[in-house]
Amino acid sequence: MKKFLFIACLLICSATARAEEGQKIASKIENVTVFLNGAQVTRTSLVNIVPGNYALVFENLSPNINVPSIQVRAAGDFTILSVKHERNFLGESAKTKQTEELQTMQKSLKDKIALQTALLNINQEEANMLAKNQVGNGQTGGLDVVKLRAALDFQTLRLTEIKKKELVINNELEKLNEQLQKYDSQLDALQRSQLPSTSNIVVNISSKIALQANFTLSYAVGNAFWYPTYDIRAKNVNSPITIAYKANVSQRCGEDWKNVKLTLSTGDPSVSGVKPELNPYYLNLYTPRPLAGKSFSSQSLNEVVVVNEFRSTNPVAVNPTENQTNIEFKIQNPFSIPNDGKPYTVEIDQVTIPATYQYYVAPKLNTDVFLNARIIDWTKFNFLSGEASIFFEGTFVGKSVLDTHTASDTLQLSLGIDKSILVKRTLQKDLNEKQGLLGSSKKETRDWLISVKNRKTQPVNILVQDQVPVSQNTAIEVDAQETSGAEMDKVTGKLSWNLTLAPQEAKQLRVKYQVKYPKNQVVIVQ
Repeated sequence: MKKFLFIACLLICSATARAEEGQKIASKIENVTVFLNGAQVTRTSLVNIVPGNYALVFENLSPNINVPSIQVRAAGDFTILSVKHERNFLGESAKTKQTEELQTMQKSLKDKIALQTALLNINQEEANMLAKNQVGNGQTGGLDVVKLRAALDFQTLRLTEIKKKELVINNELEKLNEQLQKYDSQLDALQRSQLPSTSNIVVNISSKIALQANFTLSYAVGNAFWYPTYDIRAKNVNSPITIAYKANVSQRCGEDWKNVKLTLSTGDPSVSGVKPELNPYYLNLYTPRPLAGKSFSSQSLNEVVVVNEFRSTNPVAVNPTENQTNIEFKIQNPFSIPNDGKPYTVEIDQVTIPATYQYYVAPKLNTDVFLNARIIDWTKFNFLSGEASIFFEGTFVGKSVLDTHTASDTLQLSLGIDKSILVKRTLQKDLNEKQGLLGSSKKETRDWLISVKNRKTQPVNILVQDQVPVSQNTAIEVDAQETSGAEMDKVTGKLSWNLTLAPQEAKQLRVKYQVKYPKNQVVIVQ
């Protein structure tokens, strides 16, 4: 009985001591929702609760916690009295595996450098010893010529070997020091990126019984974001387009996210969700304030100016742009994002969309033929603006930008240059006609021939555009004499031909125009 009472007293004393200092609790990150700017982290922990009033200290959390965002949830026959946040400046951030590996390599290199330095010193001592016992130091009177020559040969041989060995050691030391400098720089950068402190969330509880309870902590952090990129692939002009929607996730909030359930949100908590208030728009008479030593007596006091008076009880800056509805992408497999600030790519989705293709060329500017893809009904896929890598016929053709802000219901993508379609634009005739010696006008005629050839094994649709000049002066007259049936914009002078070319088919288009202007004036006609 006494033994039972003694053990009970020990348990009570242990619980009392633990209650006074706070019970240290380890927790695991289960879910992370990454916004366009910031993230919300959710941790869980199974806690053994004993009777009494005391604090649970959830430690080693991110130092970048947004304190008002902290939420603690738990179920059980106990009461949460309070929740507070504290910074732990005494606890160092745990060394990452990468740091430990770098330090191990750093020590190994330093040991090798120390060994090579010792060998160099030994080598130098031997050279010094030979220098002190030189044969030609005036003490060779008793030596015969044969012994003298043998001594000189030995000394020369040893000094040569010493110098060769010294050269090898110095080269090795140079390489080792270069490697050590790289490891020092990398380790220094890594250690500077590690935050010097962590956070604790202290939960004060009161319980009358012993039990186990699941605690869930959630909080928002900064220094985390994601941005979209795309891989856009088209097999050929008869196939749909495949778009791989990717997210590049980066964070440096002071804690590693290891094998977490990752959710990507298009929301941005840093943008205020409070609607703006439209205040009265006041007009008033403007009375200038004269500067010292200046007189404004000549200025009218009846000048009316606009004065904007904006009053708001909301101290948060409001962005008047209408934001998109927040959309969440839940990543199915657990994912890890280290605390290193580097982007890690996560594939959100991959969709196949029907597309119509059209080649385009403006030979006056460039004879290269560009392939464009037109996609309709693309808005249902919730794309955000981002950089896109374009692949056509299995080949990377370049970078583009998928701009969802300016795109209409039809999304147009450039798939690069196709060298299988040849286009030439040549000047057929250059006439400079004068209307007689007494005439007052001069005429210039330009005759351009545009040839287009499809060298592909499949038919293509191609839009060819050129132009005739447009006069902005009544003294200049333009006569479009030949346009090969092009659609012509009278305002801009733009000519458009929509051609369908069979495999190996070639077509020619002609653009001929005449410009008439006063002969005493200069007009540049191209």
